[in-house]
Amino acid sequence: MSEDYLQSANSIYKPSDHIHSDSEQESLLGEHRVKPYRIHKPVDHYCCTYIIFFLLGIGTSLPWNFFCTAKHYWIYKFRNCTDAPLIERHDASDISDYFESYFSIASAVPSVPCLILNFFLVNRVSSKVRILSSLVVILLVFVLTTVLVKVDTSAWTKEFFVLTLSCVVILSGAANILAASIFGITGQFPMKNSQALVSGKMVLVCGG
Repeated sequence: MSEDYLQSANSIYKPSDHIHSDSEQESLLGEHRVKPYRIHKPVDHYCCTYIIFFLLGIGTSLPWNFFCTAKHYWIYKFRNCTDAPLIERHDASDISDYFESYFSIASAVPSVPCLILNFFLVNRVSSKVRILSSLVVILLVFVLTTVLVKVDTSAWTKEFFVLTLSCVVILSGAANILAASIFGITGQFPMKNSQALVSGKMVLVCGG
């Protein structure tokens, strides 16, 4: 498809001169012709819209990357907090050996249910509410995680592990709803903005 027609999920953008020519043809062919949904292509000055969607793509994957890259912290928290945080120790618990696998499962399980939930909410709750509520949930999870950094959890390591897994599940669900809602918004923009959103997500997926 040429640059004259930039198609998205909900619209086809085209320059204004083509709009005028189409209107003249429609007046000659008659009023009963079905008018296609086409609007004037908006100008993205300095690629600001592209950059915004690129940053939003990074933001949808960033919360999970914060959890999965803090390996030394989790190894320290999932053993006795009075011990030195050395990875080479052989007396580490089963949790500290396999916590990354638990995290991956906890992150993957809520993905499909949250996407289905977003499908049912798309016509009932506005995208603005879904995005803002997801961001608030993500913020609250990180506030709780930050507070627990200063708490000595050596006496209740297993409970702390269960609490952390719960945070991962909630965080993953909120991030999936956030990503799906933003993808829905990109359908109202030219296709290059969808590509920017996907590129932003891939930066952390490939770089992580």
